[in-house]
Amino acid sequence: MIKNKCVSLVYKTILITISFLAIYTMIINVNPSTFAYFTNLSNVLVFIIMLIVWINTIKDVCFHKKYNEANKHLVRIKGVATLCIMVTGLVYAFLLADYTKKSNYTVQNLSVHYIIPLMTILGYFFFYEKGLIKWYHPIIWVFSALLYLPFIFIRALILTPNTSQVKYPYFFIDVDKLGVGGVAIWCIILVVVFSILAYLIYLYDRLSYKKLTK
Repeated sequence: MIKNKCVSLVYKTILITISFLAIYTMIINVNPSTFAYFTNLSNVLVFIIMLIVWINTIKDVCFHKKYNEANKHLVRIKGVATLCIMVTGLVYAFLLADYTKKSNYTVQNLSVHYIIPLMTILGYFFFYEKGLIKWYHPIIWVFSALLYLPFIFIRALILTPNTSQVKYPYFFIDVDKLGVGGVAIWCIILVVVFSILAYLIYLYDRLSYKKLTK
């Protein structure tokens, strides 16, 4: 863990700048299906949480106003954001990315699928105070992240048959192509993956805290 406040502020400033530019590009190109994508929702969540953390880091560095990292609600929300953006990066890299297409290498695509996820995860490892995560926090994170699924399924039911909007943003939740059974299997896989990642974060937090307190 890096305890230098100035280094932390510089890192978070770079991340919030990249995140802001990605969100800005997303907004100026917005369409009715933009926020049906988990990638976009997770990046917006990261931007909001990182903005709060960044502002409080500025207060700490410039005004020596210590920010209470132990705020339980923010710990939970930061955990959800970290988990969601981690899944965004991993799912895209291993399931969705077509590395033969030039579109995979645009600045916007690299930002939302690779740079922001990686910087968010590294930021947690290097700068976040450890020992604040409780055993039940990962359950809250996973449940919160999986709210995306009923949102998409309810949205799909509401859309008219001839709509130009994207009904199912990802192949693994496409009920029309996979059927209810096929999607159910993918949903179970997602729950398992989310849960493993969430508890890996928790395990790292506990081990890091024990190491720091020795």
